[in-house]
Amino acid sequence: MSAGAVRVGRGVTVVGVAGLVVLAGGWLVLDAGPLRTAVVWAAVAALAGCVVALTGTVLRAGRVTPARGYELALDAVRAPAPGTGAVLPAVLHGSRWPWARVTAVALAVPTVLVLFCTLGAGTPDRGAVPGRIADADYVIKELPVVAVGGVERAGSSSRASSEADYTVRLPAPHGGAAVPATFRAEVHRGVRQVGDTLPVAYVPQRPELGAVGADTRSAVEAQLAGRTLPYGTAAVAGVLWGVAALAACCVGTAVTGPPRGGRRVGKGWTALRATAAGVAEHVERPTGDDAGTGTGGGTGADGGAGADAGAASGTRSGKGSARYACLILHTDTGDVPLRLAASHRRAAPLLTGAAGWLLWKPAGPRGKVPADFVADDGWQLPGRLPAAEAARIAAARTPDPFTLDTARHTRLLELGSHWARTVPAGVLLGAAVSVVAAGALLLPVDGGWRAWTAVAGAVAPLLCWMITGLFGAPRAATPAAPVEAGPAA
Repeated sequence: MSAGAVRVGRGVTVVGVAGLVVLAGGWLVLDAGPLRTAVVWAAVAALAGCVVALTGTVLRAGRVTPARGYELALDAVRAPAPGTGAVLPAVLHGSRWPWARVTAVALAVPTVLVLFCTLGAGTPDRGAVPGRIADADYVIKELPVVAVGGVERAGSSSRASSEADYTVRLPAPHGGAAVPATFRAEVHRGVRQVGDTLPVAYVPQRPELGAVGADTRSAVEAQLAGRTLPYGTAAVAGVLWGVAALAACCVGTAVTGPPRGGRRVGKGWTALRATAAGVAEHVERPTGDDAGTGTGGGTGADGGAGADAGAASGTRSGKGSARYACLILHTDTGDVPLRLAASHRRAAPLLTGAAGWLLWKPAGPRGKVPADFVADDGWQLPGRLPAAEAARIAAARTPDPFTLDTARHTRLLELGSHWARTVPAGVLLGAAVSVVAAGALLLPVDGGWRAWTAVAGAVAPLLCWMITGLFGAPRAATPAAPVEAGPAA
């Protein structure tokens, strides 16, 4: 079941985010018709499948705490018997899923907001009259209003948005008497009065088909095309969404580093025998700072809680410095901080005491260098080494020759790979409510309930998680022995 939970987690990461993007994009971009119907309902079905898969995983295997999820990941990659540790693997595994998980979460949040804003504000169907007009040779002209009725204001101000029934006179096709036509339109500021003009779409040769009007020409075109939002509004929403997607990729790269492919160890690599000693706070200062680089005073397992993997950098200390938690490795060149794409507070009790090799290929003087800790019992833990530390080690020691073994294989340790078994019941319930709300908003039924349903769908996961957290049983916690780490050189 351990491997099954990992596969479910990876599948939900890909399918869930893709479903959200397709649903929001299809509803925002496509015109009303069979294509949009098929696309959006397929996306809803994919999201519902993700919720069902996560729920089934939790019910079959049981929900575990995040700390226990780390233990399961480590147990899955340990070798039955420790290796000799005398040789190094010739090939290191790539590491893409930690970046994918963080980026998926960072992308899902703005996508959900865009989705439910457009679902709540958009018109679910163009209706019978706009459909008949759109299928004929229509024109859009400014026509004067001859009657106003059924006014509904969105607020008490005279400039508040309003909806009303507007009546105009359509020119007769052969010079006869004008044909009155009434349509309901939304006006963003105030109410149009008799004598004011509105953009109106109608068929000159068939005025009996009726008319469609709005306060702007783009809104009339959107109604005829069955678009959820006018072209200009949809373009603005798309640009904002694109900026959010780019920011999500930056967040994932800042937290976990860029995705890594498989790499072959060779000349120019640095290899150090190392032993995991716990977690401590590392203070990174800019190059040339008189204080140099180093790690703050040794702390226990709780010392890294405030600077876990959820933040790319911690609180500032002095100009340009940053604090963050790191796994401390004892080596013959002093203590080396290794930044993990995981919670250091949870990982340290499991990894402390593990012996192995710390490998990296020297890079530039700035940023963090991709590094991997290869334990003697067969697992490989990806991380990042501060570039200043890598430079310090390179200057302090002469590279020693090392032996590579092409027959030695390692197993990649992804500490967050079992997240599918750690999802709280409240989040699953809220996700199910959101999917149902999205499906309801896709129905071709208009009304004031749409805005409230959109709000409920957007906040349901957070709200259900908070409610179940207040009334649920406290989580079981296994006390861990304090982990200590000395200051890094």
